[in-house]
Amino acid sequence: MFYVSKLAWMMLQPSNFIAILLVLGIGLLVLQRRAVALRLIVAATFFYVLAAFSPLANWLLHPLEHEVKGGTERDVAGAAGIIVLGGGVSGAIPTEGGAIPLGPSVERVTETLRLALRHPDLPVIFSGGSGLILQLGDTPNEADAAQRFFEGFGVVTPRLRLEDRSRNTLENAELSAAMLQPKPDQRWILVTSAFHMRRAAALFEAQGFRVVPWPVGYLTSGHGDLQQPFGRASEGLHRIDIATKEWLGIFVSWARGDFAPVERAGNRVEASRVSGS
Repeated sequence: MFYVSKLAWMMLQPSNFIAILLVLGIGLLVLQRRAVALRLIVAATFFYVLAAFSPLANWLLHPLEHEVKGGTERDVAGAAGIIVLGGGVSGAIPTEGGAIPLGPSVERVTETLRLALRHPDLPVIFSGGSGLILQLGDTPNEADAAQRFFEGFGVVTPRLRLEDRSRNTLENAELSAAMLQPKPDQRWILVTSAFHMRRAAALFEAQGFRVVPWPVGYLTSGHGDLQQPFGRASEGLHRIDIATKEWLGIFVSWARGDFAPVERAGNRVEASRVSGS
């Protein structure tokens, strides 16, 4: 399923899909299939303008980021630990210089570090291996970089625990549950990007965690974002890719039955609400 989902996403990712339509249209134009070629080129142009410049991406992102209410500092006190999902650091650790490459969702590790320093009694669990389809040689994964990052600020083992085999969010939840064996009376702070929290929290709840969501790195704010077009095509395409991936992930997880089937008393995140059912 991991490999199928990765390959399917390469084709369905909006920015790639638009490029595929355009290349097919140009190819058919070269082959003198003008009618079909023009339809494909017009379709690619329409989808490009819609995805790159219209506020469509923000319309899709806003409910993802603002449906699940985040926790407060009062929720952190007495929690069983802080779980942070990969994405904040890069697995491509340089061999020279010692700098730790940060990932596109750097707020995940920086906010976790803030919480860890503020609450020195809480364990910190990093969950993330490598999501690459093909790995050549002994390629470092995200957990390796995360270990170096946290240890640089004094968060070390045994307080720091690493789950380094997960390749996607479902495996984050399953392997973290196998490692931590969560109990019904425990609260776990879950740190991930705001757009990712809806799906991540539901998957962790299904594995027995009582989750306190701690979303970071918001891409949308007020309703004004729903009316504001993008000034840069790259920003619109980037956001439409993120939003499409999350909504597809929610649908696939719901269809596969990966979300918790019933709401458990005391849980902050209701599976039925998170899954959209």
